[in-house]
Amino acid sequence: MPAYILQEGQLNVFKIGRTTGNVEDVIRALHRGNSQPLSLFDIVVTDQESVCEAFFHRRLRSKRVARGGGREFFELEPGEMRRTISTFWQMFEELEEAQRAVSDLSRLQSSDQMLEPTAEDEQLLRRLIMNKEEQEYLRFECELIENKLKQRIGTAAGLRGGGGDLEDAGDPSVR
Repeated sequence: MPAYILQEGQLNVFKIGRTTGNVEDVIRALHRGNSQPLSLFDIVVTDQESVCEAFFHRRLRSKRVARGGGREFFELEPGEMRRTISTFWQMFEELEEAQRAVSDLSRLQSSDQMLEPTAEDEQLLRRLIMNKEEQEYLRFECELIENKLKQRIGTAAGLRGGGGDLEDAGDPSVR
């Protein structure tokens, strides 16, 4: 099943979604409610289309264009979209390969042997630790920022614009 990237007219606006059906049917259905024609920019055919769509939505979150409650439109240069697609494929293929290898290993009996780490092992471990540290810091910073925004919003219905990040976190306060 595919994830699709549609371009809105000649604009640098893209719609990212997924379908269990035909992408051309999606384009026809969306065309009725869109002021600009939508054309197929790229299609990612994978049995992990929800993972693919989520990757794009999360990776491009800061580029989201809010329209009519829609959350699948993003504004960026076509070259940046191509690089994002390429990054997805590189990471996804490596991840699938690693997951298969780990799954195969899980069926084998573990030994008591401790391996000496290679330079690559040490580099990967350092990257993992740094990424986890950064992830924890960012999680804490996000909580701080969200609470400052909630404090600012107070009893109001929300903020106009806002990019939807609080909505993404499950908080509808930013509109």
